[in-house]
Amino acid sequence: MSRRRSPSRSQAPKIRRALLPLGAAICAATPALAQTPAPAAPLALPEVEVQATAWRAWEHTPGYVAPVTTTGSKTDTPLIEAPQSVGVVTRDQIDDQAPQSVAQALRYTAGVLPEIRPSARYDSVFVRGFGGQGTGAAFVNFLDGLRQGRGGGFGVPNVDPWLLERIEVLRGPASVLYGQTGVGGLVNLVSRRPSATPVHEVRLEAGTDGLLQTMFDFGGPLTADNTVQYRLTGIVRRADTQYDYTPEERIAIAPAITWRPTDNTTLTVLASYQHDPEGGFYNFVPATGSVLPNRFGRLPSGFFGGDPAYNRFNRTQASVGYQLEHRFDQTWTVRQNFRYSHIDAEVNVLSIQSVTNDRIGNRSATYLSDHANTFALDNQAQATFTTGPVRHTALFGVDWFRNSSRTRQATVSGATIPTLDLFRPVYYQGIPPISAGLAGLTNQELDQVGFYAQDQIAVDRWRFNIGVRYDNARIGNTAHLADGRNGSQRSQLDDEVTWRVGALYLFDFGLAPYASYSTSFLPNTGTQASDRGGGTFDPTTGEQFEIGVKYQPPGMSSFIQLAGFHIRQENVLTQDPVYTNSQIAVGEIRSRGIELEGRATINENLDLIGTYTYIDAEITRSNTAGVSGNRVPQVPNHIASGWANYRFREGALRGLELGGGVRYIGSTFGNDTNTFKVGDVTLFDAAIRYDVGARFESLRGLELAVNAQNLGDRDYVSSCSSATACYFGNRRLVIGSVRVRW
Repeated sequence: MSRRRSPSRSQAPKIRRALLPLGAAICAATPALAQTPAPAAPLALPEVEVQATAWRAWEHTPGYVAPVTTTGSKTDTPLIEAPQSVGVVTRDQIDDQAPQSVAQALRYTAGVLPEIRPSARYDSVFVRGFGGQGTGAAFVNFLDGLRQGRGGGFGVPNVDPWLLERIEVLRGPASVLYGQTGVGGLVNLVSRRPSATPVHEVRLEAGTDGLLQTMFDFGGPLTADNTVQYRLTGIVRRADTQYDYTPEERIAIAPAITWRPTDNTTLTVLASYQHDPEGGFYNFVPATGSVLPNRFGRLPSGFFGGDPAYNRFNRTQASVGYQLEHRFDQTWTVRQNFRYSHIDAEVNVLSIQSVTNDRIGNRSATYLSDHANTFALDNQAQATFTTGPVRHTALFGVDWFRNSSRTRQATVSGATIPTLDLFRPVYYQGIPPISAGLAGLTNQELDQVGFYAQDQIAVDRWRFNIGVRYDNARIGNTAHLADGRNGSQRSQLDDEVTWRVGALYLFDFGLAPYASYSTSFLPNTGTQASDRGGGTFDPTTGEQFEIGVKYQPPGMSSFIQLAGFHIRQENVLTQDPVYTNSQIAVGEIRSRGIELEGRATINENLDLIGTYTYIDAEITRSNTAGVSGNRVPQVPNHIASGWANYRFREGALRGLELGGGVRYIGSTFGNDTNTFKVGDVTLFDAAIRYDVGARFESLRGLELAVNAQNLGDRDYVSSCSSATACYFGNRRLVIGSVRVRW
């Protein structure tokens, strides 16, 4: 079977039309109109008029260059016209690079540091220098444009990349459209969805560290008139991982159905179920013996600081929802996006809290049970109209998010927990049973309602984006006493207005300079010291100034964007200077930098990706001594990557594909006080695929592939967040696969 893409000649006209504003963009998005031949005369840029079909922009895109995004504006806006930096990882890129997690899929995306704590258990990423650790980390938590709910501890959802069609990264504040988000940006996962084109694929894969997995993907029309389509995707995985005594297991399935009763109405139902009996390694090691010298030697990268008889991770998550769109006329379109999700997680973990005499690890033991139910709803009304020479795409929305969690947690440390010799570990020690009574039970409820409005304005070659949002967010916490009474019940209410403005100019040769300003807010949970009144914290707020330039050469499947940004985040929780066991919201972080990302299909043989990011992230205000003015830990100054994929289409080598990539992550500081550093690292990836059907017609649809990550098997530490919390990077992983499509 031939390779699933050959976009340079056959699809260049479609891509060119998709990247042009207004009528040409509509032609590319609408199959019946897409057959209209392109004008032979020099192309003039028309006015922008985005027409409904916002979620159809998430359908399959051949190659590495996605011309249209929905995440950045909730309308199907060409990337060249968005006055904000957006990165898109397509399905074809995911297939070529074979990542085993969403974080790994973001390795070749500018502005993103995806593996500060490598693990298949959670996808925790830094965007433009903002991330975090522990339960407050910036987990990837948006799916199909809606926020995913989570428990109060480690009940955090995780989506396998096999279930996804693409991954979109909106860099910078996104609160105007999405409410409570971090100032660095958000990562939106896009599910595979039904298609009019039949899809049948099965993969069998095996790799190092005992990796075995099988995947399937089926889809196509269910009725002769194409009004009903389906998709069914699933995966089963089992691996030993590079760490001792920490296997990884997963089973996941995602069915979807689309019903199009008319050309103007579409309903897509999306569901998923994922069970992880084993979550792999997510713990940490001390800096001594990993990034700092130790008189007894260096810890191996497979070191396990827990105990096989105690360590446990079990997570089950499920969701069901729908996306409904109806177009009334040439002006008005309405959409509704809804999802209900549930998650259960049971966790036992032993963690090293300190080290005695350079080799004896003093540990704590934690038990956690986490459950959460989440409802997410987004209602949109889109109006496309003109006022004189000005064209508008106005969006009005009301969204609602409710997350209810129940967390039971207990942590024990001290003499009752056996120590561990780091260099001669003895396992299966007697760990006392740990259970959380009523005193360890916490209920939390989060309710958020947001009202937003946005206008995308086109005046000749100018493009403007103006948006404003009002949020009302309420967080209620109930802690329990051992006798069953409610010990405390506090409700935190935050009202916040966020806004953004952006301007962009389109030159006829494909260049588009732009500038934008945007704000964000994120509520801080918890309360101040009782001596300060015990009140709630002010929300963390942020603002960003961004300037940049985008380049889309006419008639080519390529896209380059260069952005400079300056972000300031305020009201960050920091230690209370008087009541040192509590916190106060006065901290401040400043991040500024430059991002360069280029993606191109040079011809029908060659795909390229190149990125470079410079980040200067500084803690500008903190009550912790010796911290103000320091660099943010775990954030490097320099990140760079490059990937090339070449396909032989003729001659004796036809059917062969070769891919290779290089990743550079600069050095970082390992704690807030900047007393030690983690060294830089350069890593190499490679891929080879052979389409057997390109040479042997009787084997049409059969493909063989081998992917290698960290080809040189570099032993390195990816980052440290403190002197007792460092994280080994992923060692070499080689995966061989047999793929069949029909």
